[in-house]
Amino acid sequence: MNLWQLIQSKVPESMLNKTSLDNLSLAPGRVFKAMVTEQLHGALFAIQKGAVSSKAVIQGEVKVGEEYLFQVKKDPKGLFLVPTEKIPTVPRALPIQVEAKTGGMTPARPPQTTTPLQTTQERIQAIVAQKGDNIPATTVKELVAVIERLPATEKEKAIEMLKVLAKQNGITNIPDKLQMMIGGLSDKETTIQTLTKVEASLQKITLPTPAQEKLMEVIQKMQQPQTLHTKAEALQFIRQAVTLLGLDFEKGLSDLIRQGQPFSEGKLEQLKPLLMNYLQQVATLEEKAAVTQLISKLTGFQLLSREEGNLHHIFIPIPIKMHEETKDWYVHISSKKKNEMLDPDYCRIVLMLDLPVFSSVMVDVFVQQKVVSVSLHHSYPSMEKLVEKSAPLLKESLSVKGFKLSAVKTEWREHEENDGVPVDFLKVILTPNEKGLDIKI
Repeated sequence: MNLWQLIQSKVPESMLNKTSLDNLSLAPGRVFKAMVTEQLHGALFAIQKGAVSSKAVIQGEVKVGEEYLFQVKKDPKGLFLVPTEKIPTVPRALPIQVEAKTGGMTPARPPQTTTPLQTTQERIQAIVAQKGDNIPATTVKELVAVIERLPATEKEKAIEMLKVLAKQNGITNIPDKLQMMIGGLSDKETTIQTLTKVEASLQKITLPTPAQEKLMEVIQKMQQPQTLHTKAEALQFIRQAVTLLGLDFEKGLSDLIRQGQPFSEGKLEQLKPLLMNYLQQVATLEEKAAVTQLISKLTGFQLLSREEGNLHHIFIPIPIKMHEETKDWYVHISSKKKNEMLDPDYCRIVLMLDLPVFSSVMVDVFVQQKVVSVSLHHSYPSMEKLVEKSAPLLKESLSVKGFKLSAVKTEWREHEENDGVPVDFLKVILTPNEKGLDIKI
């Protein structure tokens, strides 16, 4: 039993009707869906609604690990819940504790969503205010228009992108920049699907230039099916994908300037500079749209890498083709700087994998002083059992390398069709870590 479980097990009778339903912004009469995660004492339960956990008195029969539709009711003692219908879905996995002692670290979890009572305009103004800038009313109006015409899930994604832009680039031309990021990071097509469009355009050219031939070569390399059976194969593939994408192209140019070398020495060998070169030569609007779409996506990927104080934030997109199906995987690494390199002893790695059997899985790994905690957010029914069986092997493998496994946690979430970079992944990688997860030396 960990410390939190010990505290919960000692809840006195006097606290039975003192719930924390206010954390969920609920009013009497409202109906919402939540999972019962633990029975604390008598009719007092822990429940989870989305990413928000709370305590509530429940009047009626419920089972831990099941989801229900609850109606909020009120009596002289306070708010309580009444289950109205059991949700016919697969139960979410509850946390699997490998060890009771976690070294003071809490496994990472997605941050709570912003209250729906806050308007888009208020959220935009709050983002800009945090940076300490003033933003013209016309710019706010334009940003509201950009965001409000999006579907609900894309609105949340746009807000997260806006936070990045305001912090990294200031408010200059921010509506145009935001539209570019939305177009790139909310693209319905995978990177490889867009690459095939550009390839088809290139194939129409009778006498291609050397740069166009090189672009065709890069595109064909990126579309080769992968067999990631071994660690060596996986590392080689990731190195090749990152190199071919050209995500460090601008850095290479700045290095040339700093070293006083001519731009002519910046060879056209990576996807982004080759696309920018080809964009000047495309003949039709359709071809131009495909090339522009791909450049916007790559630029959006680049903006997700940043520096904050003594921390590096590295974003790595991985276009992949497996079993003739194209996918986009994403890796985000937050690490303390150590001689201008990433420090493996103080880092957080978040992976978003779209797998053939398991579907979408987000793996959140936090490392501090060689103590590792792992959290998996998934929609695969049997994931909890698989993780429970594999945890001892993971613990042993890490021990051999000098690391200690603190905890493994699985969290079930509903699978949602989400174009581009998933919004829950964006929130995790763009929001500062919770207390206990902050990388401090």
